[in-house]
Amino acid sequence: MPKADVPLLELRSIRAGYDGVEALYGIDFSVQAGSLVGILGPNGAGKSTTLKVISGLLRPTSGSVLLEGQDVTGVSAVQLARAGVCLIPEGRGIFPNLTVRENVLMDSYTNGRTPAELEEVAYARFPVLAGRRQQVAGTLSGGEQQMLSLSRALSTDPALILLDELSMGLAPLVVEQLFKIVRELTETGVTTVVVEQFADVVLDIADEVVVMSHGRVRLRGAPKRVRKELHAAYLGKAAH
Repeated sequence: MPKADVPLLELRSIRAGYDGVEALYGIDFSVQAGSLVGILGPNGAGKSTTLKVISGLLRPTSGSVLLEGQDVTGVSAVQLARAGVCLIPEGRGIFPNLTVRENVLMDSYTNGRTPAELEEVAYARFPVLAGRRQQVAGTLSGGEQQMLSLSRALSTDPALILLDELSMGLAPLVVEQLFKIVRELTETGVTTVVVEQFADVVLDIADEVVVMSHGRVRLRGAPKRVRKELHAAYLGKAAH
């Protein structure tokens, strides 16, 4: 159980990049257990790079990543996944050539749950998948593929879910339905960090929002405050 006074996740002065080119310039923010935090910003802001650092896919050049107060900087993605950090990458985290049921059962090899338990978790949360058990996952609609991604994440009993551009390629109504599910998951105690380019849907459901641009955190706070300041920025006026 996370300690009440210790954030589930904390980034301290994170700098990171690719092939010697820096993409993050001293990122600082924390995520409380059981909260939903949105990371917003334009393309190239450093949002996905931040998730890669958190999940262990990219080692920062400096700074620290803490999970429940423990320094996990440089810990491998496999070790962090075993510790409960689950990344759903941009472009769906599924096996498109396997059936829905085969995707659901993939995690029976790693998390100790029986096939029946895995199916129960998946279909209870996403009933539409129950009727698609034998359908090849790559032929599902985009929204159904994201539901399958989320069902696979939930099968691992994650402490922290990282969602990278959940809305990509999806119709607005489908996006709204998916984020409603994400909010419901948060209400059950799952801590979630959502990276999104489109602000409105995240501002409607997040507990806190981090706005990034050019590899830096430019704004952080409650959705109501962030919405007001973003609106002012788009109009070219200073927020008061």
